[in-house]
Amino acid sequence: MTPPTQAQAILAALERFQRGLDQPYKMTPLGMWACSDPGELLDLFEQVDLAGHGHLADLGSGDGRAVLLASLFTRATGIEADPWLVATSRGLAQDLGLARASFLEGDCRQADLAPYDLLFIYPDKPLAWLEARLPAQWPGRLLVYGAGFRPQGLTHLGTLHAGRTLCTLWQR
Repeated sequence: MTPPTQAQAILAALERFQRGLDQPYKMTPLGMWACSDPGELLDLFEQVDLAGHGHLADLGSGDGRAVLLASLFTRATGIEADPWLVATSRGLAQDLGLARASFLEGDCRQADLAPYDLLFIYPDKPLAWLEARLPAQWPGRLLVYGAGFRPQGLTHLGTLHAGRTLCTLWQR
């Protein structure tokens, strides 16, 4: 279970941020960013026993909501190409005092994925690029938020329901 005060503070900060947006989505240099539901993310992370993982990476982390919430359980890093979204994420993490949340500005399609034992993605396109980037002996797992795109060459470990959103867990 997550520390309730910290989780509530993160959820409140994300709600304030989202209310200030013109739209809950944005075109980034590499694709579309859309807001995932923070309550669903929190539920999802509890279901996958995130505390049992050493380091999560959110590929295309947007405003950082998945990383902020994941940092309640484990180290979490967001990789995002959009400078404004990275600055927003870093600001939220700093304001909330989340030392286990970090953000890298860059193309997640070029990132070294070896240090992470759980990859999280809310994909806006097929995942062949990601499967090709995974190290051959990578022992980690891939958590896919949403049912739009599924990996073709990974083993399906399970289907999870986070609120109304279907999510899937995979490994090499």
